[in-house]
Formats: sequence, C-alpha cells, structure tokens
Amino acid sequence: MNPADTALNTDNETIFKEMVDYVRSLGVTVNTTTKARGHQGFFLKNRIDISSNISTERKIEVLIHEFTHYIHAQIDSDITKNHGQLEKLFPDSDFARLEKELFEVTKQFDKNKGFRLLQEKRASILLEIKDCSAKIKNKYPDFKRSEPYKKIEKLIRKTDAKYLLKYDRVRVKNSFFGGTKDYSISTLALDFPQFDEETREYLLLKSKQRMLKRVSSRINRLNNYYKRPTELFARFVEALFVDTNKVTQIAPYAYLVFCKELTNDRFLELAEFINKFF
Repeated sequence: MNPADTALNTDNETIFKEMVDYVRSLGVTVNTTTKARGHQGFFLKNRIDISSNISTERKIEVLIHEFTHYIHAQIDSDITKNHGQLEKLFPDSDFARLEKELFEVTKQFDKNKGFRLLQEKRASILLEIKDCSAKIKNKYPDFKRSEPYKKIEKLIRKTDAKYLLKYDRVRVKNSFFGGTKDYSISTLALDFPQFDEETREYLLLKSKQRMLKRVSSRINRLNNYYKRPTELFARFVEALFVDTNKVTQIAPYAYLVFCKELTNDRFLELAEFINKFF
C-alpha cells in the first residue's frame, strides 16, 4: 500500500471517530459495528447505524447524512410521517428553485449512481425499441408501436408464441399429450423457426416495451424517494462535505439560503458540527 494512502486512511479513521464521539455527546446512539438495516446507514428516532461493510471515507459521508436527518427531526418532528417540509428548513425562500437545485445536487452526488445507471438503461432500451420498429416498418409501413398490430399478432396467436406477447418466459402445458414446453424471448429463432424476422422483432419489441415500463417505474420511485425534503437536505449537507465548490456551482441559491439559516442557528448543532469537521 502506498504510504500516502495509509496516512489518508488513518486521517479518515480519526475524523470518523471524532465525528462519532461528537454525535454521541449529544445523546444520540451511534452503532458502527452492524450492517445497518437495509442500506449503508439509517436514522431512527435517537439512533444512527452506520454499516461496518463500507470504507471509512464512506462511513464519514453516511454519518454526515444520517446526522443531518437527526438535526432535521429536531426542527420538524413530523419527518417520519411526511418526510419533512422545505418551509421548516428554509422559511421565506423560493421553494421551487430550492427543490430544483437540491435535486440536481442529489443527482450529481448520488453515490450509488442509481439515477445515471437507470437513465442510461432507459436510453439504451429506447434505442432498441426504435431499431425493432424500423425493421418491422420495412415490411409493414403502416405499423405503429403504440398499438397492437393485428397483421402480425394474427399469426402469433395461432402458436404458443402468443404467451410471449405478455411474458418474456413461459412454460406451457400440453393439454392433450401431457408434458410441458418452455419458451423464451431469447430463443425465439429456435422455438419458432417458422416466423420471419419481422414477427420475431415484434415479439422482441413487446419484451423491450415491458422492460422500459419496469425501468421507468424504478426511475419514478427513485425520483419520489430522492425528492423527499428530508433526503434533499441530508444529501445536500453530505455533498457540501465532499465538494463544497461543486455544490456552490450546481446550487448557488440553495447554498446562500443554507448559509444564511446556518448563521441564524436554525440548524442547531449542525453549525458546530460543520465548523468542527468541514
């Protein structure tokens, strides 16, 4: 190991220990030897858990995040019910602008890269859907992917491939002779050699459309989670520790409002915490 890396790890361990000691001095229970229920860390009532399975550097960031949840809970006691309100944190502010900037910070500093990976996946699926549609249109110019295309489906519904119009994999039981047969979107050419390219592309298109729906649903759920005021606030403070300059560029208004309220002691012990460790 590089001596510089060793020194950095030692510094991080010292910082993390000092942060934990400070939070505990406020009467908060901090557990650092568990896997942290569900994620890398969590806050519940007067307890913070930090996963023991992550790097010390990440432990610092997670502790900052969860400690910010603790501070938010002192300001707005209903965050466990309604995820808090920006109005309680930043009164008399432009909340639409605040939410937009805070959300942009969340996307830029997302450690799990959830947004980017899902957006990239969605973009890739859309290209594949476009490619399937183009191949079908070569033979059927009147084809529209937004509605069932009867000219192709009529042929498909005469075979067991009809199940693949709704599912990617199926096991079909033979009512007369017994036994079962497995079919899959990934083995269309083998399972249904009688189909031409356009028919196979149509079934593949249906599969891609189902996949797009699932990915879009995950994106929506993630957006709804990350847009909760309590998450926006915690990720903003965490991001300030990681790279303050970048945050001020992404969210100049949010940063100014935050600094004003921090100076006015709205965020309680968070001001002292930032002065000590940021």
